[in-house]
Amino acid sequence: MHNLSKKNIIIGNAVTRAAQGFNLAEKRIIFAGIAKLDGKSTEVILTAEEYAKTFNLSLDLAYKQLKDNVENLRKRYISYQIVDEKETIAKAAINWLQGYFYHNKEGYVSFRFSEYIFPYLFELQSHFTKYKLQQACALRSIHSWRLLELFEQQKQINKDGYRWLKISIDDFNHAMEAPESYQKNFKNLRVKIIEPAIKELSEKDNWIIEWKAIKNGRKVVILEFTFSHHPENFL
Repeated sequence: MHNLSKKNIIIGNAVTRAAQGFNLAEKRIIFAGIAKLDGKSTEVILTAEEYAKTFNLSLDLAYKQLKDNVENLRKRYISYQIVDEKETIAKAAINWLQGYFYHNKEGYVSFRFSEYIFPYLFELQSHFTKYKLQQACALRSIHSWRLLELFEQQKQINKDGYRWLKISIDDFNHAMEAPESYQKNFKNLRVKIIEPAIKELSEKDNWIIEWKAIKNGRKVVILEFTFSHHPENFL
């Protein structure tokens, strides 16, 4: 039985910024699969025991999450668009999986990633996001995990030893797949997504985070985060 938490997650920056389409259990399954691959394109075999140990779950809950969620993964896809001078010049929707099997009596799932997702997961030489799966294992919010990925995409450090993320509100909403009601009311976005995600990352993965909303008139248009991570304090 293997604990995958020490493995690296490496994904293309386009995936980091894209809408990924997952609930928390689905993201755990897919990203445990990415961790098992170690950058090589092959079939993933993920056992309930591995899944339980990696995410600190009971074996019964691990079985249930694998069984309840793996079928939906065949329908999940990343989506993003390329904008040049405020004009959309390309849109993309890419399925994560080519196919899957759930082996009920044996207690494991097997799946292969789709051909179109290959360039974003395998043999990446530049423009990628890298972090330890361990950083996300204790998280109980998909938004916390997504914010972690947006942070880990940023590599430059300022003179005070902090990194920073400056992202348009539209791009942030897209990455977080924020409901329309949150997009229309910034208070909802702040209270339901931003503040809980920051709180969980601070408490469970030792991030130091400051942020502010930048307005154009009365409308928030940019979010700016300044942050530092201290993995040596990870418990």
